[in-house]
Amino acid sequence: MHGNQQRPHRAISRFVLAMMTTAVVVGLEGLPEVGSFGLPLVVYYALFTLIFFLPVGLVSAELGVGWPHDGGVYRWIREAMGPRWAFLGIWCQWMQILIWYPTVLAVCAVSLAYAIDPQLRDVGWFVLLISLGVFWGATIINFKGIHASGVLTTIFLYAGTLLPVGLAIVLAVWWLGDGRTSAIELSWSAMVPRIDSIGEVVGVCAIFSFLSGLEVNAVHFRHVRDPQRSIPIALLISGALVLIISVLGALSVAVLVPVHDIDLAAGTLQVFAVVLDPMGLRWLVPVLAVLALAGMVGHIMVWVIGPTESLRVAADDGLIPPSFQRTTAGGAPRNVMLLQAVIVSVICLLMLLVDLNRVFYFLTIASAQIYLIMYVLMFLSVIILRYRRPDVVRAFVIPGGRPGLWLVAGGGALACVAGILLMFWPPSTEDMAMDAIWFTVPLVLTFVVLVSAPLVLYVFRDPSWQGKPGMPGASDTDTIWKRSD
Repeated sequence: MHGNQQRPHRAISRFVLAMMTTAVVVGLEGLPEVGSFGLPLVVYYALFTLIFFLPVGLVSAELGVGWPHDGGVYRWIREAMGPRWAFLGIWCQWMQILIWYPTVLAVCAVSLAYAIDPQLRDVGWFVLLISLGVFWGATIINFKGIHASGVLTTIFLYAGTLLPVGLAIVLAVWWLGDGRTSAIELSWSAMVPRIDSIGEVVGVCAIFSFLSGLEVNAVHFRHVRDPQRSIPIALLISGALVLIISVLGALSVAVLVPVHDIDLAAGTLQVFAVVLDPMGLRWLVPVLAVLALAGMVGHIMVWVIGPTESLRVAADDGLIPPSFQRTTAGGAPRNVMLLQAVIVSVICLLMLLVDLNRVFYFLTIASAQIYLIMYVLMFLSVIILRYRRPDVVRAFVIPGGRPGLWLVAGGGALACVAGILLMFWPPSTEDMAMDAIWFTVPLVLTFVVLVSAPLVLYVFRDPSWQGKPGMPGASDTDTIWKRSD
């Protein structure tokens, strides 16, 4: 199927890995929702960086240099806890991507609407068609593999994310410097969060979703030049970029767009419309909208085939039915990707039936909860492996010895569990309030079904699935299609 000829890999540079990782985490889709928190978002981001984002980066670095093999998170969890929990981990990673896709696809559609006619952003069939077109296009392209995707991701990140967000920040600074009125109060006292109810806390927990993904590119760690130095440095660079872009970008939305007017799928573009229209530069909005669309497409391209490397290792363990082990000529898991596209298409139909802001919020929370399950398993794995496999050479370890390990990984796991439980409570923030019957009940059902499904599949797996021809094995990955290197 893929022959026996060795194909040399192009090593991934430290810079490209940092840009790829930044592109995985950063997206325009999260800025409006975080911007709706107002000035306290600075405090929120500082807190979530300490209890979640920093631990994820440190744990990913230790596990990535200790086990820089194909499989990424699946390999790490399997080494520590066995294939059952490893399967649950990558299942949750895949499921959160499926649930998350419609939110970023909505941003793609709204971006194109701003480039053509802003009124189209409220036209359901337009949003649906563009969302499906972008996702199916990305799926078909990835059937062949994108060997230059690391470079393309960097270009898309600059043109479609850094440039628009950078301009939004500059416009917000100019707006305030010109003596114009801010949509939020700007004072030290205004930075202090006002937590009037548990519903307020729940709304803030959406930040978990917008700071997730540092570990995704771990499947490429083995192809990085000088991994002992490059991996920690790349994670540090990408982490700093993520925080700078996210905080300042969200603040630009908060300063220029009143909270009640923020559209969760169009907030960044609303900034441009608010500022550029009075300046007679309306013509720039469609240009920036096209750039934002490119950024979102690049964001999707990084994710659309994300679990592939893990699925290869899972296929070796016989955890995937043979029909889903079939690949394209380029080595991409064809049937898995087709199933993914169908599921995403069905979820996108919700945009025609329900208020888009509410769908956006529900899917954000559901995807965050599912993803946090994987993070709990990852945090536990680094602790277990430090005790069980002290013989494995780690060029980077979480500082502070075992107390530091427990503080970072144990604290991160507890933060994730607390986040999962809190997010079941219906939100009651200034811009988003939902009843328990329409929020908590569907969310609980969604969570139970998605988390129990892989455990049931594992129990009823067929031993004959193992070793079936179709998806290349982990030992074959040097001779086949490889993404992003």
